[in-house]
Amino acid sequence: MINKTVNSETGKKEGSLLLKVLTAHFKALVSAGSDETVLKQYAALLRFLKSERGKFLESSINAKRRSVLPEHSPKITTDQLRGASLDDLDRLVNDDATARRDLEFIAIQRFSVPRGSMRSFSNKHMLVEKLRALISNERAHETIGAVARGRAKQQ
Repeated sequence: MINKTVNSETGKKEGSLLLKVLTAHFKALVSAGSDETVLKQYAALLRFLKSERGKFLESSINAKRRSVLPEHSPKITTDQLRGASLDDLDRLVNDDATARRDLEFIAIQRFSVPRGSMRSFSNKHMLVEKLRALISNERAHETIGAVARGRAKQQ
């Protein structure tokens, strides 16, 4: 997987965008005649965020983005996965030594399971069962295709 990073310019833009939104919100509160105490506190918050001490937003945005996805090198490459037989995949899926991240990689790359669906498999066993079902389904499709091709040749 790719480790996502963001440069400091992007962090500045996002921090600046947040300040614009908060300033517009403040102006709307002023126009609506909000409580004077709330307006004073809001103004103080905006002054702080615009000051040098408020620049923590930029660094926290960048730090969060850098640590979004840890690096992971799957045991099997995409090319090997595409060329692997269903029996090879079945052995890999049923091997207790296969890491969950590798199983997720197989599900996403070989069977086009959406990446977001991985959260629905709360444990490794559930993911293994899903992969077994996908392998079984693909075997059934291959059998149906072979039978259909055989009938087409007979006619």
